Amino acid sequence: MATIGGRAKWVEISGESPRLVDLLSDAIGQALAGRSRFYVVSVDSIGRAGEVLVSITGSRGHVPLRFAASELEPANVTRVVEETVSRCGL
Repeated sequence: MATIGGRAKWVEISGESPRLVDLLSDAIGQALAGRSRFYVVSVDSIGRAGEVLVSITGSRGHVPLRFAASELEPANVTRVVEETVSRCGL
């Protein structure tokens, strides 16, 4: 489990690649901060083109997000995760 700014009790991030988890933990943590809900997030590489699957599970559902290698900029990941979780009501 990754501890993001003291929010370990709200966001649990794991994945097969420690490098990807480290790369995206802060961005995902920022996106989910302040929601007062517990989230389990899985970060895994998929395919041969460097794509990454971010699966977010909360008490109100589950949403998978696929990012191309060129979309892994932390600010972009934060924006996409935040907008998607809000839009889906997670």
